[in-house]
Amino acid sequence: MNARQAAFFRQARSDWSAYRAVQFRPHDWNYMLRKVWCGVVGIRLESLAVCHELHYLQMCSEKLAKAYFPTDPRTGHAAFRSFMRDLLTNARAIMPLGFASTAELTRWGHSVRYVVGAIEDLAPAIADKKNLPNPEYPWPKPNPTTAPADYPFTTEVYVHLNAQQRSGEPPFLRVLGRMIETMQTYQWHL
Repeated sequence: MNARQAAFFRQARSDWSAYRAVQFRPHDWNYMLRKVWCGVVGIRLESLAVCHELHYLQMCSEKLAKAYFPTDPRTGHAAFRSFMRDLLTNARAIMPLGFASTAELTRWGHSVRYVVGAIEDLAPAIADKKNLPNPEYPWPKPNPTTAPADYPFTTEVYVHLNAQQRSGEPPFLRVLGRMIETMQTYQWHL
């Protein structure tokens, strides 16, 4: 990784940590520990709106995509789809991401295409152009009346995540976590 890639990767890893910290996972022991700790300091984890979780997920995916390319792809916020298309042709990524073959990685890539699109579309600049909600700023842009904290984002993201989880392919979030764990290694990065 060059210095630009490493900087984007460090930020992606930080955004992933923030995402994992605010992600609602009531059956996870880390979540339970955080809930107890937050109770001690007076914060209710359930009081965090889902927009915060999605904001960090979108930022993580965008910066991970920018870290992947050796030079700035000049895609602005629209980098995640390009990254995923390119990743599916990277034979060095197969084993570190937990796949046994190119065919498995490709099949997984097809199972996540709607998830990837939904996450990339959360970026405010993209959401505004497509007249979609975003997890960062109230919308619609010309006359903001809806706060992200009041919006469930169910059809925009969670329907796609749930469908992909039921597809029989490895869950998107698990593979994304593996990307964060292994991208900086020389195992698969270009």
